[in-house]
Amino acid sequence: MAFYIKRNYVDNGPGIEMVNIHYTWTPLNQAPDWETHRETRSMPRGGTLMRGFGGTTLDETGESVQTQGQVIELPDDGVRRKVIRLPSDVWDPGQEKHVEEYAFHHYYEIFRDGKREESPLYTEEIVAQEVEFVDNDGTLGGMCIYWSIYDWDAPQYQPTEVPEFIEKYGEDSPHLSYKFYGAEDMEAFSEQRADMLKTLSLPRRFVGKIRGPRGAQVVQSWHVGGMWTPNKAERWEDYWGNNVHVL
Repeated sequence: MAFYIKRNYVDNGPGIEMVNIHYTWTPLNQAPDWETHRETRSMPRGGTLMRGFGGTTLDETGESVQTQGQVIELPDDGVRRKVIRLPSDVWDPGQEKHVEEYAFHHYYEIFRDGKREESPLYTEEIVAQEVEFVDNDGTLGGMCIYWSIYDWDAPQYQPTEVPEFIEKYGEDSPHLSYKFYGAEDMEAFSEQRADMLKTLSLPRRFVGKIRGPRGAQVVQSWHVGGMWTPNKAERWEDYWGNNVHVL
């Protein structure tokens, strides 16, 4: 699994022809090894941003369909923006396990007047924070965290899960919420999961995680859908809330 974060570079003078961002990640307190792993992305001025990563929505017939990313055309305002993908966790050989808190290293490569420059190396600590929504009435069949780091330029969907669902049906259940997105028959999946959810007592807590640099602001809403019903005209979805978190 992964999440998305936007990086900006502001041209600090004339003559800049191109800027690349180079980045990698390591366990905390470990220096980057650029020879082993390096990601490089070009950062044009203006250009486009993709908004809306992952998730599903209901079409006009009531069927679940994959959410399409929205392409945003940006003006050339002297700011270079790039949305990059970071892992939700990394392997820490010292602890012999995957960890959610790790170091994100990046620097900028600038080509100015035919010459190459490098910015200082920046290192940020990536952390995770749990968020939850409590369904007191039992009306919710599904819920995603709809969130973005800093602002709404790179929103994404993160599935939630009801902890009691895992306790009752197991960590390998084929009906865990995130497995919906890969289901061959989303209709059958939704019906079965709804029946399973109804066996759990109220209130039901939908729990998930947001991620980003420590101290960063995260804007967040909930993408919610009602309990499955055979009558497609009665199916619904909505966006609830407007929350702000500091990681």
